[in-house]
Amino acid sequence: MHDNELWQVYADNGSPVQGDGRDSAAFKDEPSLIMGNAHVWFWKKTETGVDILLQQRSLSKSSKPGWFHISAGGHVNVGESALQAAIRETQEEMGLDVDPDKLHFSFSTRIIGRAPNDIVTVYLYELNGDEKFTYLDGEVESYEWRTLDAFKTIIKDSEANNLINQGRLYFDSLVNSLELIALGKNNLL
Repeated sequence: MHDNELWQVYADNGSPVQGDGRDSAAFKDEPSLIMGNAHVWFWKKTETGVDILLQQRSLSKSSKPGWFHISAGGHVNVGESALQAAIRETQEEMGLDVDPDKLHFSFSTRIIGRAPNDIVTVYLYELNGDEKFTYLDGEVESYEWRTLDAFKTIIKDSEANNLINQGRLYFDSLVNSLELIALGKNNLL
């Protein structure tokens, strides 16, 4: 979170509460407040299928330093849509400008077991694989490409593989979306 950044508050039905933004402390102090997050998973085609890009969190992060996580993402700021947050977070974390028309909405969920007050909107975005990333905001240590098969193995025990656990529903939905892409059915996303 950056200074003076306010996160959008959501109603229990998933709609943003217009004009209501709070700082991170408010969400910790009031566990009933619902926040939004936007996640972007980058993928590329390979000769054998699909690879997925994992972000390694900065070693200076207070929570799970050095662990692997989504390609890019973060909280939805007040007055911002999940799509706008996905674009902003990708620029902030990777120095990468994405075309909003090429972001594919995959799914939205609440990760009840880990963060029940968090609505996560997940997007997929295809890269060539030769892009250069810059680490602009100090949140990222590095990035690594993994095959979809390797990723499926990692998520069976994400904690043991230093991958932040998003929960079974989240990971299964993500893998299903990526498998459709591998089959060339990305128009179904």
